[in-house]
Amino acid sequence: MTDTRERARPMAPDERRSAMIAAVIPLLKQHGRDVSTRQIAEACGVAEGTVFRAFKDKESLISAAIEAYFDPAPLRDAIDAIDPGLAVEEKLGAVLHLLRERFSGVIGFMSALRMQGGPPPVVRTASDGWIDHLRRLLAPDRDALAVPVELVAYHLRLVAFASSIPPFNIPHTFSDEELLRLVAHGVLRPEGTA
Repeated sequence: MTDTRERARPMAPDERRSAMIAAVIPLLKQHGRDVSTRQIAEACGVAEGTVFRAFKDKESLISAAIEAYFDPAPLRDAIDAIDPGLAVEEKLGAVLHLLRERFSGVIGFMSALRMQGGPPPVVRTASDGWIDHLRRLLAPDRDALAVPVELVAYHLRLVAFASSIPPFNIPHTFSDEELLRLVAHGVLRPEGTA
């Protein structure tokens, strides 16, 4: 009997670790810490021994995946990718949508991993870095804002977080548009006022 499996192409160690981390995140969302090394190896397309050559143990891989998942850089990059030429309400809507996606994912991830006490400390210290990116995005719209950008950010974050907790959306599931109206009409000056 011949082995018809295709051998994985050789990767640099850092590239292999990054690929494994990316492959394990969906498994952690689905199985939490109960994910097996066999499931991890299959998802990564490698032998179990390769997993242990890249990471000393399963917990090391899980810790690396948690750190990668909570990395705030993708959120900041997504805010930077919003078209600065959009109308201010469209920008706020885009940021609100990004925050809701982020919080929904984080809450689900933490729940699957049964993480007590919230995200890792390194993540908590970087959590407000996105506000500088929001400030740059909204710079052309300063005159339209009735409150400082920091307060706009806190309003968006509060609404996005609360609406990402499943029990808070019962019996009504809020749409991005509904929440945008709530936030925008609390932070935008009426037209024609200075």
